[in-house]
Amino acid sequence: MQSTQLALFPLPSHILPNGRLPLRIIEERYIRMIKDSARTMIGFGIVMIDSKQTGPFGRISPIGTHVKIVDFYPLDDGYLGIIVEGVDRFIIDDIAVEDDGLKIAEIHYISNWPDQNITEQDRYLTDKLTDIFNQHPDLDELYCSKDMDNASWISQRWLELLPIPVERKQFLLQQANCTHTLQVLKELMPI
Repeated sequence: MQSTQLALFPLPSHILPNGRLPLRIIEERYIRMIKDSARTMIGFGIVMIDSKQTGPFGRISPIGTHVKIVDFYPLDDGYLGIIVEGVDRFIIDDIAVEDDGLKIAEIHYISNWPDQNITEQDRYLTDKLTDIFNQHPDLDELYCSKDMDNASWISQRWLELLPIPVERKQFLLQQANCTHTLQVLKELMPI
């Protein structure tokens, strides 16, 4: 099991492999993280904050996603805006805190969900996601291409969007494929 170090960016939301997320960078520690990420081309980790969590990492959930920066731009308020794309899932083994408060995690990667064709009976989940993209042009514009025939891609986008409790998301994220997530989605959004 290969381990590595990643700077962490804790958020109340999550991103998964192949997902895209716009971020507003305002704190000095995260500006430094972005500069280091751009210089080294390593990226960083996005992890969910769980206010109910009392585990070894405080409010930080143990499963996160390694992201890379795909675009950056100045914001009207003078801060930095970036768009990141999820690359790989990981599990945190340990966290160290630097002097400025930036958290650096020792992590190991877990396999991403394998591609899986969407079945005809689950096609309505794709249709509903297409409706969401059509209703929210800013979300639609994040994705140059969409893998709407891939159940794993569809499931991950729904997990990013739906207000599912953090502990349930973390349970689904640790699964080897999208089967459990598809079942949850069908319970939440019956035909």
